[in-house]
Amino acid sequence: MEMDKKILIIEDDLILSLSLEMMLKRIGFTHIEKAETGEEALEILAQFKPDLLLVDIQLGVGMTGIETVKKIQNTALIPALYITGNSDTFFRAQAEETQFLDYLIKPITYRELNEVLNTHLVSDER
Repeated sequence: MEMDKKILIIEDDLILSLSLEMMLKRIGFTHIEKAETGEEALEILAQFKPDLLLVDIQLGVGMTGIETVKKIQNTALIPALYITGNSDTFFRAQAEETQFLDYLIKPITYRELNEVLNTHLVSDER
């Protein structure tokens, strides 16, 4: 897998955000930034140009993860990988309005994340 891809984690749960970062590093990614809110993610995008967004759908304050991705994708077509604790079809339908690779239900494992990234990122490079 191309490990120099840049990933932006947008997750309001600090423990989960750190866990995702550790999993990504274990997979081999080194260019990782983190944001706790959609607004913070938009600020980070001024300096950091990610190849992939790893996004929690329900962020604590401000915009939802889906609203954040829509705003980002209005200016840059960066694919998203959604993670959520809710399997509600309402959120899935909203996610369908964006360009996303997959929709994972929490808790996600290293194996699950690795498989999804290998499937989508490697197939995109062919």
